[in-house]
Amino acid sequence: MNTRFLFLYLFCLTFIFSCKKDVIDPEPEPEPEIPMVKLTQNGTLGNILTDHKGKTLYIFSNDAGATSTCTGTCLENWPVYYIQDLKLGTGLDAADFGTIEGTSGKQTTYKGWPLYYYKNDAAAGQTNGEAVAGNWWVAKPDYSIMYVNAQLKGADGVNYKGDYTLGDGLTKYFVDEKGRTLYGFARDNFGKNNFTKSDFSNNSVWPIYEETLEAIPSTLSKADFSTIDVFGKKQLAYKGWPLYYFGADNAVKGSNKGVSFPSPGIWPVINENVTSLPKEPKVVLANDAVLGSFMTDQDGKTLYFFSRDAADNSACSGGCATTWPAYHLTNIAVGPGLNAADFGEIVRPDGAKQTTYKGWPLYYFSGDTQAGEKKGEAVNNVWWIAKPNYTIMQVSAQLVGHDGKQYKSDYTEGTGNTIYFVDGLGRTLYGFVNDAFDDNNFTKEDFSNNGVWPIYEVASLASIPSTLNKNDFNIITVFGKKQLTYKGWPLYYFGNDGNVRGANKGISFPSPGIWPILNGSSDYRNCDAKTVTYSGFIKSFISTTCATSFCHGGSAPAGGLALGDYNVLKTTAASGRLYGAISHTQGFSPMPKDNPKLDGCTIAKIKSWIDAGALDN
Repeated sequence: MNTRFLFLYLFCLTFIFSCKKDVIDPEPEPEPEIPMVKLTQNGTLGNILTDHKGKTLYIFSNDAGATSTCTGTCLENWPVYYIQDLKLGTGLDAADFGTIEGTSGKQTTYKGWPLYYYKNDAAAGQTNGEAVAGNWWVAKPDYSIMYVNAQLKGADGVNYKGDYTLGDGLTKYFVDEKGRTLYGFARDNFGKNNFTKSDFSNNSVWPIYEETLEAIPSTLSKADFSTIDVFGKKQLAYKGWPLYYFGADNAVKGSNKGVSFPSPGIWPVINENVTSLPKEPKVVLANDAVLGSFMTDQDGKTLYFFSRDAADNSACSGGCATTWPAYHLTNIAVGPGLNAADFGEIVRPDGAKQTTYKGWPLYYFSGDTQAGEKKGEAVNNVWWIAKPNYTIMQVSAQLVGHDGKQYKSDYTEGTGNTIYFVDGLGRTLYGFVNDAFDDNNFTKEDFSNNGVWPIYEVASLASIPSTLNKNDFNIITVFGKKQLTYKGWPLYYFGNDGNVRGANKGISFPSPGIWPILNGSSDYRNCDAKTVTYSGFIKSFISTTCATSFCHGGSAPAGGLALGDYNVLKTTAASGRLYGAISHTQGFSPMPKDNPKLDGCTIAKIKSWIDAGALDN
C-alpha cells in the first residue's frame, strides 16, 4: 500500500475512535447527599452538632421535660429538625438520639433534647442562635452543665417559685447533659461537701455529681467551676457549691422534687445568680517574702498575737478590743501545715470566746481592710503577726519572782510590765550573769543540773519578731546539745516555772538579777560593744587580722576589698558586705578568707560600729 494512503487511513481511525469515546464516557453525576447529624468544629464553641450540610442544630432551655415547648410563632424562628432514617457522623452514638411527636409533627432528639434550626443562620457553620434570650444553645456532645427554664414542683407535689415560696412561674437552673436537675446543699461550705458520709452510705439520697468540667453554656464562666475531692471521688462545684442529684428524681429529665425535701430551700437549685457559699471557717497558712509563713482566716485576713497576753487569757479589752477584734473559731479546722491540737479556746473577761494558738489568743487588726494585709505587725512593739514557728517571741508582763514579790525591769521591787523573750509557747527565757560570750558556764557535762536551768535547745532559728535582728542570735554546742544564744547570752528555762506560760519566777532565784530576762535592749554578754571606734578597735583589727589572711575575696584592690583604706571599709560596712563577710553569711566571701569565723564578741563589736553608721571616730 502506498505510504501516503496508509498514513491517511490510520489518522481517520484515530479520529473516529476518539469521537466515540466522548459519547460513551459522559461526566459522572454527583453522589446523592445522605441526611445525617455530624460533629463540626467551631472555632469559638468547640465541637457542635450540625446537619449534613453544616447547618447548626440547637436545644431549648424551656424543653425541660420530654416534649417540645416551642409552638406557634416560636417554630417560625426555630424550625424543628427531623430525619426519619438518621445517619450519624463519627463521634456520635445512635443511643443518644430519639424521636418525639408533638403538635408540629415528629422531631429528632439528642440526649432527650429536641433539636431545632435557627432561621437566622443563613449559611453553613453560622451559630447566630447561641444564647438567644438566654434559652437557646448550640447542641454539643459534651455539655457538663446545661440550663433549663421550668416550673419547680417539690416532692410534696406543690409548685414553688424561685424563692421557694408557693406559686407558679418558670425558674432557670442547672441540669446535666441529659436534663437531670442539679442541686446545692445550704449547709455546705465553700468547696466543702458537708453531707456525704465517708462510706457513701447516704449517697443514694443525694448522689454527688461526679463530673470533669467540659462544655457549658457560653454565658457561664469556667472560672466559677471547680472540682473537689469527696473521699476519693471528684464532685463538680459552682461558686463553691458542691453539686448533687436528688435520688427521688430517679434520673428523670425535668424532675425537680428535691426543692422541697426535707423542706423548701435546704437543697436549692443552682443558677448563675447564686451567691457564693461562705468558705469553711478555718485557719490557714499564707506566705510573705519578708515575714515568711503566717496565719490567716479562710478569707486571707491576717491573725495576730499580743505581747501582753503573757498568761492564758486576753489582756485586750475596751477600746483595744475594738481595734483588735478577737478571733473565734467554733469548730477547729485548719489548713495544711497546721495542727488542730495546737489550737484551743479561752473565755474573755467579757464572756465571749476566743481561739488560741499554742496558748496565744488570736486577733484581727481593724486596720487590715484587705486580705493579705499585715499592717498590725510590730504596732507599739507588742502586736505580732501570728506565725506557726516562732523560736523567739516577746511578752510584756509583770515580773513575779520565785519569792512571790513583784519586780521591775531593773530587778528592784515594784510594779510595771517588762518586755522579755519567751519561746513559741510563751515560756520565759533567761540568761546567766556568770556565762561568757556564747559560752555556757552553768550546765554540767552530765546535765545533772539541767533540771534546774534547762538549756533552750533548738535545731535552728526560725521566726522572730520583725524588730529583732537574726544576726544577734547564734547556736552553740553544749556537750553535744544545741543551745540558742542572744547577743552572746546562752538562753535557759527555769525549771520551777514548770513550763507554765507567763511564769517568770527565775528572776529572783537565787537572788534578783542573777538570772535576768532578756530583750532587744539587752547588752552583749561580757563584750563592750557599745563604744567601738575606728581608731580604737576597727583599724587595729583590720591591720592585724586582715593584712595577712586576705579578709577580702582576693588580692586587693582588683580581686577583693582594700580594707586598709578607710573609705573603702566604710562603704563596704554601709552596704552590708562587711557584716555578711565576717558573719560568714551565705552568698558573701568569708572573712577571714582561709581562717575560722571570728569570735562572737569581735563580730558584735564590728556590728556595733556598723550599726552606729561606721563613723570616723
